[in-house]
Amino acid sequence: MSPPGSSDVLSALLAHRRAFKAFLVARVGNEADADDLLQNGLIKALQHADDLKSGEKSVAWFYQILRNVIIDQARSRNATRRREDAWTTTAVTLANDADAERVLCGCFAHLLPSLKPTHAALLRRVDLEGQPVSAAAIALGMTANNASVTLHRARAELRKKLQEFCGSCANGACLDCDCDDRGAST
Repeated sequence: MSPPGSSDVLSALLAHRRAFKAFLVARVGNEADADDLLQNGLIKALQHADDLKSGEKSVAWFYQILRNVIIDQARSRNATRRREDAWTTTAVTLANDADAERVLCGCFAHLLPSLKPTHAALLRRVDLEGQPVSAAAIALGMTANNASVTLHRARAELRKKLQEFCGSCANGACLDCDCDDRGAST
């Protein structure tokens, strides 16, 4: 059941739905994000509708809620980007660690073309060239989240192919490979 004043507030807000959506689209650039933000704003407004005494002030009050929702979304996206960049930096640092300076198996170079083109491109950019996942995602026309998931799948696919191709020497992360079909070192 809704709080007592929430039906008046909801009616006032729904009467201005198009204006609210236009306000959001102008600030976030697309309708899908605007719809999501509008839904989040309506949920927040209904949670606090009993704090508002009249429906007349609800429109100005809701615009402030929408501004806050936009800020929250931007902060969340920035935090996600910083986490992904930090994770990538840590992974690159670990890859350059002294233990990783052993000779890396070159068999993967022969196997990369056998992967899906998107998988191979992500592996090249992120793992071989050291690009951040977010930068590789932009270059390949993907979202950062999709690139992270695809990169995980690409690594798993490459790992499986290396184990099939190299056999037991692939179990040691393919460092100091001793298989006969070894390609050139990188």
